[in-house]
Amino acid sequence: MLNQRVATRLIQEVRGSQGLTPNPFTELTEREMEVLLLIADGQSNASIAKQLVINEKTVKGHISNILGKLHLGDRTQAAVFAWREGIVRRDP
Repeated sequence: MLNQRVATRLIQEVRGSQGLTPNPFTELTEREMEVLLLIADGQSNASIAKQLVINEKTVKGHISNILGKLHLGDRTQAAVFAWREGIVRRDP
């Protein structure tokens, strides 16, 4: 039997190799979506923590989860992903 973390990583790798774009609306929790929106808005970890009334360590945990679930390397890629996928839009 596979360790849960190993199994999860294996599934992520298989999905990635198939070229599937993860669906943030099903992959991310509501709080992770809030953090992603704030990242896409250019907010710092400190600013996100203050706005969501959580500590920075928790913000970093959410960002780590977002990057893992969406197969992204850093917060800049997360912001680009959010804009590219239409999760955030600029008001006219």
